[in-house]
Amino acid sequence: MLWAALLPDKLPSDESRRTEATSGLATWCLQFTPRVAVIEPLSESPAVVMEVEASVRLFGGKRKLVERVRDECADLGVRQLAWAPTSLAAVAVARSGASNGFAKPLERLLDGLPLETLTSVAAHRATLVRLGCQTLGQVRALPRGGMSRRFDSELLGALDQAYGLRPEAQRMD
Repeated sequence: MLWAALLPDKLPSDESRRTEATSGLATWCLQFTPRVAVIEPLSESPAVVMEVEASVRLFGGKRKLVERVRDECADLGVRQLAWAPTSLAAVAVARSGASNGFAKPLERLLDGLPLETLTSVAAHRATLVRLGCQTLGQVRALPRGGMSRRFDSELLGALDQAYGLRPEAQRMD
């Protein structure tokens, strides 16, 4: 799969205008694929994701599609664009300031990212830091049984989805 995550820049603080801005970006993404979703629309760092694997041939190949999205999204106020094999991995890569989620094997790439790159993990940051965790890989290395008892199901679910171990179910707009 080929997922793109677009992080909008300078969103308004007003909830309705914020939703309108992310919806506008999602609508723009529909020219590339019908598989578009807004991740965490009301958070500090919402993301618009799109799965474009099926559209690659229509746009003249992966490189041309990536270049077109990159060139055009800059004019729309996108501060970061990233590509990865899963939507949550693309979001995490984008939030880390990187763009290529295919530069290394996905596991190695995500293992080095900070806790803040996945909201479901960042929600437990204080506890995870006390356990000695600074990166997603360190969280993933904790015993799953203990994790499932001490944290909500969203934490393990988000990690599994980001790493491609569990199917993703995004609400497509």
